[in-house]
Amino acid sequence: MSSDLTQAHVLVADDAPTVRQSIRLTLAQSGITRVDTANSIGETRRRVRNGNYDVVLCDYHFGEGMNGQELLEELRRSGELPLSTIWFMITAEASYEKVVAVAEVGPDDYLIKPFTSALLAKRLHIAWTRKAFLKPTLERINKGDIEGAIVCAQEALPQAGQYRADLIRVLANLLVEAGRLDEAQRLFEETLTNKVVPWAKLGLARVLARQGNQSQAESVLHAAILTHEHYVDAYEELAALYMAEGRMEEAMGVYEKCMAISPNNVSRLQKAGNLANMMGDSGKARKLLERAVFCGGNSSALSPETVLQLALAARRDGAMGDADKYLRMAQELAKRDDTIINRVIGKLAAAIFQNKTEFLAEVEPYIPNEAFTQEAAIGFLMTADMVCPPSLPEEEANPAMAPYKWLRAIARRFITTKHLSNLLETAVGQRHAWKDFIQRCGAEITDLNNLGVQMMLKNRTADAVNLLLPQAEETRNNRLMLSASHATLKYLKTADVSRDERKRICSTASDFIERLKGTLEEGARLNLRNELNDMLEKS
Repeated sequence: MSSDLTQAHVLVADDAPTVRQSIRLTLAQSGITRVDTANSIGETRRRVRNGNYDVVLCDYHFGEGMNGQELLEELRRSGELPLSTIWFMITAEASYEKVVAVAEVGPDDYLIKPFTSALLAKRLHIAWTRKAFLKPTLERINKGDIEGAIVCAQEALPQAGQYRADLIRVLANLLVEAGRLDEAQRLFEETLTNKVVPWAKLGLARVLARQGNQSQAESVLHAAILTHEHYVDAYEELAALYMAEGRMEEAMGVYEKCMAISPNNVSRLQKAGNLANMMGDSGKARKLLERAVFCGGNSSALSPETVLQLALAARRDGAMGDADKYLRMAQELAKRDDTIINRVIGKLAAAIFQNKTEFLAEVEPYIPNEAFTQEAAIGFLMTADMVCPPSLPEEEANPAMAPYKWLRAIARRFITTKHLSNLLETAVGQRHAWKDFIQRCGAEITDLNNLGVQMMLKNRTADAVNLLLPQAEETRNNRLMLSASHATLKYLKTADVSRDERKRICSTASDFIERLKGTLEEGARLNLRNELNDMLEKS
């Protein structure tokens, strides 16, 4: 980012040639001549991805599905649009004021057409100065130095002046990311005592949810939505809260309200479509995911996992031609990056294409891996349902043989609640023997966990560790990892353990606590982490 606005590198994105030329001339009158243009959402993505722009002036309505606001949300969240880049929304729609007033990811400013070169220059200068003040903090965020960014923001607060609200917003969200929830909560509540600010309400709800106060978080989100009906980010946070509690129908209802306001956000379309697939509604899943593919185009937000889910939904709907088209697309997307999840997607697509279970066997070693998500598990089960031979009446389950050994590995990894068991059971279609087996595997995990907890309550901590630790290592089940971590801490406090054994057990528990990030109330997880660290220091 140059110190001189006249040296700024600017991108003008608009589908109308006359508008692009007019804005270019307007910028030239202000001394800004380094200007590129883009005429579509896809070209804007490519330009931003490959360029290094100080300013983007983007039309709100492109007339091809996704609007400028939805594109901005996508590019900011994917990291393709640097935090230091100034984004102006250009629109002829005065109604955009309702959208931007509650946008979690909003532009630095917006202009209603028509506008003068003097107004554009004035507003650009204001945004440029604000970014320059925030630059030291933003640079640390871009480098992934969250703690450094927090220190930088805190040191800048006394001199923030007119930028205090901008800096507090950045700082509060950094504190949430760092797990410093109490500090973040104080900042959000301080902001809300002065003024009802949508971003502070959403931030407070996120903190409450991570602290385990789901009912309070839900109340804050409902209040935010009641006050600001266009607050799509509050809808999305509420849907995520419902999903975490197993309230899938309610989550889908919230997504539908959200998408009525912002219908072409690729990320939300994928989440809602994948949820529909999990719930067994292939028709709804197909409609939502096809929209995600149409709007996604060359977007990095469009994942191979989503395209595979679309292929599976099309197959279940009997649209074989469409399914094959999406399978090929999923394979091509998966080839772009050699990640574990992309390898899994590629093998599942190949299994469906060639109708061969050998590819499922190749996926089996990845099931315990952290990168193998719940969505991947659903995709695996749906694929197995399609390619495995038909189940026989009164079929006997053999946990040592495929497909039952695959079902067992997935069930033992993911089942922590009844609703998660239901999701896995839905994924296997009408195979009742598979459903019963998945239920039994889930019950085994519950019984195992309960036995370990009873041992802890009776102060049989060595027995609890010997039971839970190896099972948690084998399954990577969140419920077992949490109980094993508690058992480890209790055991190490009361037992006489050799140095090597203490080191081994602590290392395993540390791995469990790290993997529980995002699945456990953050304050409780950090307490576990701090308690373990204290124990390691003492030893």
